[in-house]
Amino acid sequence: MVRYSYPVMLMGLAAMTNEFFSRLALEKWLPANFYPGKSSAYALGVFGGCYKLSVFMNLTIQAFRMAGEPFFFSQSRDHNSPQLFSKVNHYFVIVCCIILLAVSINLDALKFILRISPEYWEGLYVVPPLLLGYLFLGVYYNLSIWFKLTDKTYFGTLITLGGALLTIVFNFLLIPVAGYFGSSIATMLVYGSMMLACYFFGQKYYPIPYKVLSDSAYILLTVILVYAVNEIRIDSQWVAFPFHLSIVLFFLAVIYKMEWKNLKRS
Repeated sequence: MVRYSYPVMLMGLAAMTNEFFSRLALEKWLPANFYPGKSSAYALGVFGGCYKLSVFMNLTIQAFRMAGEPFFFSQSRDHNSPQLFSKVNHYFVIVCCIILLAVSINLDALKFILRISPEYWEGLYVVPPLLLGYLFLGVYYNLSIWFKLTDKTYFGTLITLGGALLTIVFNFLLIPVAGYFGSSIATMLVYGSMMLACYFFGQKYYPIPYKVLSDSAYILLTVILVYAVNEIRIDSQWVAFPFHLSIVLFFLAVIYKMEWKNLKRS
């Protein structure tokens, strides 16, 4: 039990580094007067305030994780479990893409609905990379079932420690040139790297036929839609919100069209 669990404990400690180091580094490594007339503490406050909007994705991931891991363990002895794990991850990606799109293109509405202080509005553009980063983290949690089922939990420690190291490196490189946007990009790159490492090691020790192409296509389509829609500036919320809602409904219609046959077969 100790041999199985202590790498998981270390993995949790390294994960805390990934989660909070960027906020500490921002205050220390942000060049003086990077944001004219504003201190690094002010920039940290803006980043922290906007970071909270990633809670929509984070709560979804944590809720799924609490329910998903017992399910994976209970199904692990079924000979069809690899196909089942692939299907679960596929629909998890779809749900996360919907959240990514819906939140990212409605930030102007959410800042009023959630009563976000106007001082934080200038940093809202960091939210989409943070949401995408947490999507990658959620997929990583799904993929990580392989080293838990094969008693190779030390891989989780190695991957997470690697992620902690990348967190330090990316923040060191990006904060001086991009400020708190650099921190959000660092989060996305770190969790994306951890996801890829977990996938490639997993395919070696516990192959699962994940739908890599279709999942990647959904993520790419979502990112393109987010940045394309946000380039369209609409001053009136009475016009912007219905437009953004129509984009989300269009995305749902595309998903329905693409997935209907698979759902019927399920």
